[in-house]
Amino acid sequence: MSERLRASKLTWRVTLAAVLIVFFGLVVGSKSAVADGADVPEQVSAYFATGLVPRLADLYTSGAKDGATAPFDATAKVGTIRRLSAWTAAFSAGRSTDTPTELTNDWVAPVSDKSGTVLGLATVWINPGSDLPELADFVLGSTLVAAVDTAPATMRLVHDSDHSAWFATDGKKLVPLVAGTSGLGAESTVADYQKLRGAKTTEPVGTSAAANPGLVFAGVTLGVVVLLLAVVILLPGRKRRDGPESVAGDSAVDDSMVDDFSATTATPPVPSPATPIGE
Repeated sequence: MSERLRASKLTWRVTLAAVLIVFFGLVVGSKSAVADGADVPEQVSAYFATGLVPRLADLYTSGAKDGATAPFDATAKVGTIRRLSAWTAAFSAGRSTDTPTELTNDWVAPVSDKSGTVLGLATVWINPGSDLPELADFVLGSTLVAAVDTAPATMRLVHDSDHSAWFATDGKKLVPLVAGTSGLGAESTVADYQKLRGAKTTEPVGTSAAANPGLVFAGVTLGVVVLLLAVVILLPGRKRRDGPESVAGDSAVDDSMVDDFSATTATPPVPSPATPIGE
């Protein structure tokens, strides 16, 4: 093989390796940026900018839904986009963990009209089926938007959907934005809330039966049915076993009676040969 051919193959391999390294670097880098929540994916940003308001107009403009008259038009404005976090499975299970929260597939942003009046908070997600961003939820009114706006930009925004609560956290400190049914009304810590959350979701022992009298009745009814079935199934077998035993008993009595009769009845003597007359 000529030196020129060898050099050409070597150059091709080096070039291919460099391309692969750059490609994987870009992929990993983009994923890291999204995972850290520092950047909003381009397709999500584009949907908030051009697709959200028309979708809201379809759903909430007068005539599209009863009682909805929100003015969603080209003058509506979308505010700052923030990615939502949620409690991890380990945190929800009450286990000790260094990662109590995880990023979700949801982004939120306030929507207001041309005068600056807040119309509501929109939640957008990337549909796993189509891999396209879509409107996931929209909460009309300014209450939730005002609460979310108080969350520091340096803290994660946590939506506790199990308790209809919203929090801001840095991993240790926990600030309730919307208490919901969480029971947390003031600033606390993630560890303390985990204990409170576990206490609220633990059902006291012995309350299930009391809260479900129908279940007790069903259990008693089932027991009676099983007992009746057992009687119906076993009774014919009992009768069949009793029959042969009675017959056998009667036979035993008859045999004994025959034996007793034979024992008490004298056997007639066998006559001796007759003596000839005249002898």
